[in-house]
Amino acid sequence: MKKIFGSYMEGYKSFHPDARRFLVLSFLQAFAANIFGLVFNLYVLELGYTRDFLGTLGAIPGLTIAALAIPLALFCSGLSARKTILAAMALSLAAMTGMSFFTSRAALMLFSVLAGTAGALMAITAMPLMASLTSDEDRQRLFSAQYASSMIAAFLGNLASGWLTALWSAALYGGAETSGAYRLTLLTACIMLLASAPYAFGMKERKRSGPANGAAAFAGLAIGPALMVLAPQLIVAFGAGMIIPYLNIFFKSGFDLPVAALGYCMALMQLAMAAGAMIGPATVRRYGRVRALITFQTLSIPFLALMGFSGALLPALLAAFARTMLMNAGWPIYSVFMLDHFQPAQHQAASALYTTCWNLANSAGARLSGRLQMDFGFTLPFLITITCYCAATLLLSRKFLKEDSKKAVLPTAIKEEIE
Repeated sequence: MKKIFGSYMEGYKSFHPDARRFLVLSFLQAFAANIFGLVFNLYVLELGYTRDFLGTLGAIPGLTIAALAIPLALFCSGLSARKTILAAMALSLAAMTGMSFFTSRAALMLFSVLAGTAGALMAITAMPLMASLTSDEDRQRLFSAQYASSMIAAFLGNLASGWLTALWSAALYGGAETSGAYRLTLLTACIMLLASAPYAFGMKERKRSGPANGAAAFAGLAIGPALMVLAPQLIVAFGAGMIIPYLNIFFKSGFDLPVAALGYCMALMQLAMAAGAMIGPATVRRYGRVRALITFQTLSIPFLALMGFSGALLPALLAAFARTMLMNAGWPIYSVFMLDHFQPAQHQAASALYTTCWNLANSAGARLSGRLQMDFGFTLPFLITITCYCAATLLLSRKFLKEDSKKAVLPTAIKEEIE
């Protein structure tokens, strides 16, 4: 691990200055988002809403991203990444602040739409930007570094969220975890988000790679092959939507954890994600991208089952840490795997298509899970997630495993752009 960490530190110094700014920006945004995210579900339930409404609320940002990713990619194709990121940050701040102050059903849903719009802008910007700032040789390292740094920030954000809520509860509410204590933590996250603004302003005006007319990039996509590349991750997205948005509810309701302990547990899971992301590039170099993805997903399935059905806190937590590390080790690997199937001029369009499909699948899983939890608890959602992970792994094996047996050759268009 020391050797891996040293490799990342060396790589950080060699990254393009805007890549380094984006890494810090991602870190700070993830820190703020996870302070907010840990207690938001608990805040909504404390306001008196049902889990069914929580499922609806949780699905709205993803559905908004799915609806707007492609239109925004077309609209923003002539804008720089810097302007798009700044717009996303402004919308995200407005959404987080609004959800902290306004508690009506309509207001929460409206600001969730705003949060989804911000997420769509970041989603269509992040991967093409990172790809444009690297050659194929160090692309995997940048993607993994960005993901790992975001997960470390999430670790710290979850810890801070638990501590802050406990502090507000003790200082102002007699130790009770009330909606007021949760609201103060949410507002603290809004303040933290502002700390990332200078790094966005410091980025150079850089237009996206590809044609200024975004429609031209979409027109060049072969939809059938594109959807086949996306399909394994979309199956995972549906399964993840059944469980991952509700992990805080799963552990708090199933094991009666106080919010400070919950924050600590969620924080450790983010650290497990970071560890997984850091080992990803070394695994890819040794086994190839597809074999690495298959290995991580296959190993995660038994831990997912243990987490859902052990019924004991310690085994469930340890299994959750292992599953989290393994599944999330594959995310930056898949991102590069996906982009490598498209020419650079199509990266924005491919990213928008992936974002749309992923969020549709994930939101569908989250919405269905909210309904199923009311009738079956977490038993059926866990079974569905296990089935999805098995199906995605089988599809990768059948359709893409042969790619690792071929000599790694960059597409001509990519080679020419790098040269």
